[in-house]
Amino acid sequence: MYRPMIVILTLFLAAGCAAVNPQSETDSSAILPIEIQAALKPGQGAFAPDQFYLTAAASRAGYDKILLDPLLYYAPLEQMRLVSSGDRQILLNNFYILLNQELAKDFTIVRYPQPGAARVQFALLPVTRDAVALDTVSTALRDADESAVVRDLLASPLLKGRAYIVEAEWTDSLSGAVLGATVDRHFGRKTIDVAQIRNWADVNLLLQDYAALVRYRLCRFRDARNCIEPPEAMR
Repeated sequence: MYRPMIVILTLFLAAGCAAVNPQSETDSSAILPIEIQAALKPGQGAFAPDQFYLTAAASRAGYDKILLDPLLYYAPLEQMRLVSSGDRQILLNNFYILLNQELAKDFTIVRYPQPGAARVQFALLPVTRDAVALDTVSTALRDADESAVVRDLLASPLLKGRAYIVEAEWTDSLSGAVLGATVDRHFGRKTIDVAQIRNWADVNLLLQDYAALVRYRLCRFRDARNCIEPPEAMR
């Protein structure tokens, strides 16, 4: 039996919804509304997100299905795109497939809103204080398997010297009510040296580890047995 989503979200990943965010004294958000950004709290403990937000609605429902929306990539408006559009697309598609595969190990992945289904929107963006806007949307099919992950390209699409944020927003798939949100920097790691991510094999491993972190968080907070811990670097 799955525990209420409030338990799941207490240690999960980030969110919101705004097409363009103004420059501020804090890091820009891809999809978090201002009111949620203001309400974020720091995560605590091993494998916790950097920040999270919960609503009262999260404690009143349990979910055993997930509707995974296409992943979004946001980028600063005024900066030149140093990563090709093709690489940005592959990055999102690979990320979507790996997340979908991990979530499917413990949840039923659905294609449309229905009772018992939580909807999640993930977004990726470089850490910046500049205004950002939607740049790329994943196009991978929901039923794509790991064979669809692109592995034979050499150069890493992650910019050297840049840190990245993964955000996610959780809502009830039928009512649209916000359940909560979380924020992970460095793909869920305490730190990461992007300069050491030299090729697509390194990138895919980073994405796979993050997807495993997502699954582990859910497994632990369902009090399930034999939860597989992510690599030590994810602590």
